[in-house]
Amino acid sequence: MSSSNIPDSIKRDYQDLIRKINSLLAKAVKLKYDGNPNRHPLLFVNVVKNIIGDDRENPSRKLLDLSDKYINQFPNRNDDDKILDNVVKDGIGLTVFVEDVEVAIMSGIKEEAELESAKQLLASDKSEATLECLAELALHDIDVMGLFTYHWLRSYQFHHDKELLWAYTRSMINEIFKSNLQNHTELESPKFQNLISTFLNKCSQNNVSTFSSMNRLWSNEYVHTLHFQTLISGWLGKWTHKHIENSKMDVKDLNNYIKNGGRYFINLAEDICNNNNVNISVEKIIELEALRGLVKEGISDSFSRIAYSINLIVE
Repeated sequence: MSSSNIPDSIKRDYQDLIRKINSLLAKAVKLKYDGNPNRHPLLFVNVVKNIIGDDRENPSRKLLDLSDKYINQFPNRNDDDKILDNVVKDGIGLTVFVEDVEVAIMSGIKEEAELESAKQLLASDKSEATLECLAELALHDIDVMGLFTYHWLRSYQFHHDKELLWAYTRSMINEIFKSNLQNHTELESPKFQNLISTFLNKCSQNNVSTFSSMNRLWSNEYVHTLHFQTLISGWLGKWTHKHIENSKMDVKDLNNYIKNGGRYFINLAEDICNNNNVNISVEKIIELEALRGLVKEGISDSFSRIAYSINLIVE
């Protein structure tokens, strides 16, 4: 569906909105994307989903249009079914181990990683557990993969379409091969208290988005949550950033948003669309949604820093 054909019924029927977002996610996960994982079209659609969720009855046509425009910049991946068909034709073997996927990814040969992942997915009867295993591997390089991994997982959870599991698997493998994964090492058990107040004021503007995504991933419930938390804890423990002092900012808009909800972040995102080209808008809106995620934690002591970061984005 082109951006010009978004039905007016979206304004009246939330189910139409869900179908529209699902169609965007299904298209985005099948794209051939060679850019930075932090700007992946799938990530951006999930960001837009989160922002427009603040007013589901009147979803932002402008943000949906922007999602369409951004997605349409990239070609489709056309060989997903071929890889699965070849695995079925050749037989998946009697035993398939998760460790085989890890070894294949660490080998640095993408085709081997895709083959073993396809075998694992088929042997598990297309189990969603495959996604969590890949996410755990990706989080060995949180600086590169953390932001994408969070939105990749959450976007799948939105629609739970098992027919897209292989597309999700391939998209993650493609992004993992842009990172610098290290072999598994034993890390300390997670030690984590009040992540926002402890770490937010150490974030540079460039890593607030990753920080926000890891903060949210920490509290989500997955089979691999403890493993995710251990990796996040290790990542945070390596930070050496100095405390960042910011000017005292007006936080009444953020307090009002926490108290009453509303279109505060939707309006900011639409203003960004109005004042920037597609690619700059995508970059800024991804950062804006990360700040929205931190605001929703409701820790008012951090609002001045968050308001400062929002001003840097929209000015």
